[in-house]
Amino acid sequence: MKQNDINEIAEVHRRAFGPDEGPETAQLAKDFLSHPDTISISVERDAQIAGNVLFTRFVFAEHPDASCCLLAPFGVLPAYQGQGVGRDLMQAGLDHLRSVGTDAFFVLGVPAFYPRFGFAPTDVRTPYPDLLTIPQAWMACDLTDGSLDNLSGPTRAIPQFMHPHWWDTTERR
Repeated sequence: MKQNDINEIAEVHRRAFGPDEGPETAQLAKDFLSHPDTISISVERDAQIAGNVLFTRFVFAEHPDASCCLLAPFGVLPAYQGQGVGRDLMQAGLDHLRSVGTDAFFVLGVPAFYPRFGFAPTDVRTPYPDLLTIPQAWMACDLTDGSLDNLSGPTRAIPQFMHPHWWDTTERR
């Protein structure tokens, strides 16, 4: 990926998450994009990236062959929010993950937003289960029927996402 593309994606996340969380989320996006297995999906409007979502590997120690991803971050430029960009972004992500044989994907996010896309709270462990103070914020979407039923045990994200700060729901709204 070209540096200009990385900077444009980071800027989408910076603006989408606002002055408080935007700079840190933009840096997280850049860090994720430096990982070779990161999947980046963008939706364009008016010849620019209007929204972006990143997917990174999520590994189960007891099920290393399961193909799972984490969704983060998910950002839409403020000027395009409420215009279907988020829906299009999620649909493009779902279509791509299905096409590459992903079994399930997970998100630590806003409980009121993600269920409309098929996410439901899950009891699958996060890498830092003691930091999950808002259990309904940890959700999963099953892309292979029944795959969530077989996933258990310790989990691990890519190194850029293994800092406890990213998993601490006491800091989330």
